[in-house]
Amino acid sequence: MFTRKCSALIVSVALLLLGSCGGGSDGVVVTPTPPPVNTSALPITAANAQEITVTVLGAIVSTIDIIDIVDVIGLPDVGGTIPGLAKLEFYAIIPQTVPCDTGEANVTWDDADNNLEISTGDTFDIVFAMCFFADTGETLDGATSLTNLVVEGDPFNQIAPWRFAATFGFDSLIDAGFNVLNGDLNLDISSVDNIVVDVSLTTDLLVYGNMAIMEELSNYELSQTLDFNAQTQSVSANGTLTSNALEGSVTFETLQEFVGMFDDNPFIGQLLISDDSSSVLVTVVDNISVLLDIDFDLDSIIDETIVVTWAELDID
Repeated sequence: MFTRKCSALIVSVALLLLGSCGGGSDGVVVTPTPPPVNTSALPITAANAQEITVTVLGAIVSTIDIIDIVDVIGLPDVGGTIPGLAKLEFYAIIPQTVPCDTGEANVTWDDADNNLEISTGDTFDIVFAMCFFADTGETLDGATSLTNLVVEGDPFNQIAPWRFAATFGFDSLIDAGFNVLNGDLNLDISSVDNIVVDVSLTTDLLVYGNMAIMEELSNYELSQTLDFNAQTQSVSANGTLTSNALEGSVTFETLQEFVGMFDDNPFIGQLLISDDSSSVLVTVVDNISVLLDIDFDLDSIIDETIVVTWAELDID
């Protein structure tokens, strides 16, 4: 996922913070990639609408993937997947020393009520010290935390009904490719029947990037529903993305939920991306193609329409 986004650090923790984007580990010096030619600077035009769409959709997908970082201390999967809108994997948490092949990673569990069970009010701090995972080839350094925990029922064994909520904090969490993540992300995931799982992700500010590109998500809200009976997944997201690749900020608003079958692209959905002088309306035609309707001057008249495929958008 996000092969084309490596230089921008859209964080795919399925690969633990994009170790595959470049660089090495175990003392190997990594030469930062020089900044790419900027083809997505605002305002939105026919020439850059596709690139800007990919940047925004990639940022949305990344917030789902970031939560996967708890996989380094845990456990079972409840997720589904839509290429182009990604997957959510939810793991229970086992306080322990993370089994790095070299380096260290330690988990500190504050059991607030001393009940020896993960429960509401507990906190976790995870500190990576050049922790290298040989099976994936990734290295992590820095810190992350889980606070504001809410545990209802038994989400770890998925005995319905259940709910798990937490704030994931990132303090200069960095990988071997010099990609860094700062800020926080609030997760709330629940199910009343283990058939439908509801997910909410929010952040006031999440900053990520490397020496080439820095991006910020702010005032961000995402909602996701996984239906394991229908094998469908729906996602909507709203917020502001600021990037030096864009040379400014865009706001994005879901006008119609993105819906797709697991392991397939969305077949419906609509997202409006705009800056202060232009916009692109992203409309899903089907699981193959997408329309990009560009308004060059925000006069509510579509100036140009581009048809692209999900494969060309290359979000998955």
